[in-house]
Amino acid sequence: MTDTAWFFEVDSEGLITLSAVPEIPENTALALETLILPFGLSRQSASTYLREWRRMAREFGEGYVLGTPAASVERVNEGHVKIDDMYGQFDDCCINNGDFEEFLEGFIEYLAGIEAD
Repeated sequence: MTDTAWFFEVDSEGLITLSAVPEIPENTALALETLILPFGLSRQSASTYLREWRRMAREFGEGYVLGTPAASVERVNEGHVKIDDMYGQFDDCCINNGDFEEFLEGFIEYLAGIEAD
């Protein structure tokens, strides 16, 4: 796991975007944005996804898939996940599982912050 700093913002259309993160390739950032798109600004939806991701890790170990209506994520092994495109929006890509979970945690924290505003 790296200590990647994740930065989010709401664009002019009310969609969450991921600010440029130098350590993460542009395609991977697009894949992550696409994955969370169906959550909108719902912290509860994002929290439920992360909770289920971790529950499935405990229950199945690896080889499971958990998606959203926009993209699917497969835990390939203990250390890596593969984000699969469903609609031709990005190239399938892999990311470190720790980075993936940090991304989701950062997203949830960001949503909690905008709820408090």
